Amino acid sequence: MRLERRPSPYTSSFALEEIDVVFADGSEAALVMKDLSPGAMDAGTRRARPAFLAEPRREIETYRHILPHAPPGTPAWYDDGVMPSRPASRHRHPHGHRLLLERVDGHELRHVGAFSMWKRTAQWIARFHASVPAADVDRLARRAKLLVHDEAFYWRWLERAQEFAARSQRSNGGGGARARARASAGVAARRMRVLDRIARGYAPVVARLAAMPRTVIHGEFYPCNVLIRGRGPRARVCPVDWELAAVGPGLIDLAALMTGWDERAQRALARAYRAAAPRDGVREEDRRSGRLPAEFQNDLDCCRLHLAVRMLGWSDSWTPPPQHARDWLAEAAAIADRLER
Repeated sequence: MRLERRPSPYTSSFALEEIDVVFADGSEAALVMKDLSPGAMDAGTRRARPAFLAEPRREIETYRHILPHAPPGTPAWYDDGVMPSRPASRHRHPHGHRLLLERVDGHELRHVGAFSMWKRTAQWIARFHASVPAADVDRLARRAKLLVHDEAFYWRWLERAQEFAARSQRSNGGGGARARARASAGVAARRMRVLDRIARGYAPVVARLAAMPRTVIHGEFYPCNVLIRGRGPRARVCPVDWELAAVGPGLIDLAALMTGWDERAQRALARAYRAAAPRDGVREEDRRSGRLPAEFQNDLDCCRLHLAVRMLGWSDSWTPPPQHARDWLAEAAAIADRLER
């Protein structure tokens, strides 16, 4: 076997290498290796990412145990036996926590202008949510070390967001140029007011989230985590970066996918999702008309509110990358107001 290795030009939370392999029989493979060891994480990501999310085996076990049952499209997973081992240090697993995958030559969905591909992506994730039998969800969650979206998980993000807002308010109470300090204190005070108002009405949101049907979810199904290869009806939908795979409501993935679109486009994505979802619990007349029942819309809004709160509670020393840059506080406030009506 002959191989060539080089650093990948694509950014990631973890170290990436591109690998070209020529096997003894002459066949070839274009691979990417992702090192999920804690020491391989980008320094900025390591400072900002909440420690309770860390589990270097999660994405590996998701590829091993869950994605073989997913709809076609995800990168092929290669056993570590394809690669020669590097010497182990006393700080590393003998193989590290390496994930060896097919290298997919595609474009991030956020760079794809054809809205038809966005709807196909919504349909893909709906089929994925249906691919794991409900009876197997808990077993697979333990086996793949998935996160569990339960009531404590949802409350934790809001508590973190409130803690960061309070800390910011205290730190802006004095020092620095007077006008700048007043402006910063005003922003921090507004954030505290909005989060406190959300907190007063958050209990029914959390209860509703916890009561939704659970399945295996991607957990960060944002457009930057979906590659599209090719064009037209044969284009390949390829979700990647399953680091935060979890057990939770499937609509959390739909909510992440529709982030940034206007209401009309969001409704179109929701209809595409429902069209591909199992027929259980969906009235046939709603399916034919594309109508979105109020119950479904409320569930989706709860998931969207959770995602906004999670962004606000991610870190107090972190600025979202451009693909996630939004006024998450305003979005959280608007959704919370809508749910209270």
